[in-house]
Formats: sequence, C-alpha cells, structure tokens
Amino acid sequence: MFAVTQPRSLTMRGGQHNPPLKEPDPSSRFSTDVTFVVGTAATHLSAKSPVQPIPGSDLPSSAAAVLESVLQPGIRFGPFRLIRRLGRGAQGDVWKARQYEPYLDIVALKVMSPVLARQPHRLAQFRREAERGARLGGPSLLQVFELGEIDGFPYMTMPLVEGTTLQQVIKRRQRYLKGEAVNLVHRLIAMDEDLYLPVAVRVMSNAARALGLVHACHVAHRDVKPANILLDGQQTCGVYLCDLGLGRDLEIATSEQMRDGAGTPMYMAPERLLKAPANEILCDLYSLGVTLFETLTLCRPFDTPGELPLACLSAKLATAVPKQPRKLKPDLPVDLEAIILKAMSRNPQNRHQSAQEIAGELDQFLERRYIRPGRITADHPKAGAPVAARCPL
Repeated sequence: MFAVTQPRSLTMRGGQHNPPLKEPDPSSRFSTDVTFVVGTAATHLSAKSPVQPIPGSDLPSSAAAVLESVLQPGIRFGPFRLIRRLGRGAQGDVWKARQYEPYLDIVALKVMSPVLARQPHRLAQFRREAERGARLGGPSLLQVFELGEIDGFPYMTMPLVEGTTLQQVIKRRQRYLKGEAVNLVHRLIAMDEDLYLPVAVRVMSNAARALGLVHACHVAHRDVKPANILLDGQQTCGVYLCDLGLGRDLEIATSEQMRDGAGTPMYMAPERLLKAPANEILCDLYSLGVTLFETLTLCRPFDTPGELPLACLSAKLATAVPKQPRKLKPDLPVDLEAIILKAMSRNPQNRHQSAQEIAGELDQFLERRYIRPGRITADHPKAGAPVAARCPL
C-alpha cells in the first residue's frame, strides 16, 4: 500500500531551480500494465508499449514536439531526474521523476508545454488546477505540492499513485465479459457478476464523497466522468477524484463563466450543453449520475454518431432522452435505477441536491441488500460463501 504525503501548503517557485514533495511508488500486485492518472494528463501505459494519449485530449503537435525535444528519460530537469513518461494530456506530459532537493523522493511531475504556456488562458488554467489541488487535498483527492517553472516549462508536482481509471475498468470489463483476454489491472474487471455490483456501488459512493469534499470548498468540478476517477490498485474500493483544471470557484464565478461550455459533452447536464445559467453543483451531480449509469450497466445512456462536430454533438445530447438502465441490464435493482435517473433528471430541481445525498442513498442500498445479512472484509473470502459474506465492502 502506498503512503500519501501529509497535506501541506503549496510551494510556488520560478526560474531554473525548482523542487517539490513526495510519494513512494510500490509495484502493482495485479499487472505491470497500469494506468497512471495525475491531473488532466492520463494514459494507458504498458511496460512494453509506447505512450498512447487519451483520445480527444491530444496535445497539439507543435506543443508535443517541444516537450519531446527537451524531456527524455534519464535527463536532469532542474531538481528532478526524469525516469519515465507516464501520460500525455491536453496541456503536457506527466513523468515519474526522482526529486533530489529538498528531499530525495519519487514524484509525479506534470510539465506544461511552453507553446501552450504562452497562451494566457491555458497558463491560467494550469495554475488554477495547481492552486485548487493544493487547497483541496484530502483522502480522496490528489494534492498538489508545488507549482513552478523550469526554463520556461511550467510544472506541478503531486503524489505518484499507481492505479487505473474507472474508464479503463469499464472498457476492460466489457471486453472480459465478451471472452477477450485483458490485463487485470483492477479486481473489478474480472469480478464475479454478483460481486461486481456491490463493489462498483461502493466505488461510486466513495467517488460521490470525494465530489462532496470539492463542493464543500465552494468549488465545482465541471468534468466528472469515469476518466477522471482513479481507482487505487491496492485497495479495491479506493478512489481518487482527479482533474480540477476545468473547475470553478463558485464564490467568484460570473454568470458568463458559469455558461462557458467547458467539460465533456457526454457527461454534461442539459442546461450546460445549452449554455444556459446553471447551478454548477447540480450539474456535477448530473455528471456523477451519468458515470454511475455507465459503471453499473457498462453502457452509455446516449447513442451518438461518431465524428460529429462538437457543436452538433452538444445540441443532440442537450435534448436526448437517456436509455432506461434496466432495459440495458435487466437484473439491475430497481432502487439503483431510481438513484441513477434521479441524478440524471433534466430538471435540476428534481435531482439530488448534494453529492453526499447520492453517497447516502448508495450506502443505504448496500446496507439493505448486502451488509445487514453479515459480511467479512478479508481480501480473499472463501469461495462459495453468500454474496453478503464475500463482498469486500
């Protein structure tokens, strides 16, 4: 089990000599084929395969070229030695790096391309992500330890967490259930059907609590989706909510900022797709509902033709009616379907009014159906035991 560094104030540095803080990197007990997720940069990475950027969030080629010309494994980069590139996102690269000063540690180092840093709004978004990450650090949130710049390359440092995204778990479980060979980077992927449901519900309950922590700090996430939920490779139900780069400080946001259309259309509430004034908290809850739908059914609630222009996709989704979860998964309990559909209500006032409310309803479902009959919490319960006894909740 990895150890997360205790919260501390964000350090801000500039110039050519800039350090951060820490996080050990234990090896996975499931597979060497893992996904590392830090901030907005995430990628699936095999020990034997090249880095593959997330579809839809590719770095512009000019920005990527600058990064690749300077950042290479083994080089010294300020107070860091770069070990391996872990991911590439819309802003830059994330590296596993060894920090030499002021501490000797292994960290996740997120580096922004100087090409993008010359765009004021991009640089401001990068800095906002770091500042929020420092302020919102908690048990289910990746804390940012330092924000700085080295030779024109803005960077931030965070704990290095080994795990995989909920998006990858969903995709691999879909393939696993079709009989395809997949790398089991998380237990959920190959879990028996009678265990998958309660464990997935617990994962989503924990994700809802993490979102509640963000909201309690008067910040809207604005991009809740499976790709931004990191599952701990060592704890079956361990969850981190990632990527606050698109987040909004609710106390200072203007009405224009509240309808800027930022986010991922498939997971955006109708009112945000229409760029109407919106309650950002309730929009986050809608996104959480879509994520819950996808996690429990392994299907998306809307059909969308491929390669649609963004404006057309947003317009289509804004008026689309979601599929009924139980039509896609007939054995889904009725009360879980009700939670999903309430969270995804087109009328914001008919949704849950807080992330904690969603977490509470999911917990109540588990309490009624699985926990009260009795349980054990061993990592490997006896085969053949009742579901309630085998569920690691």
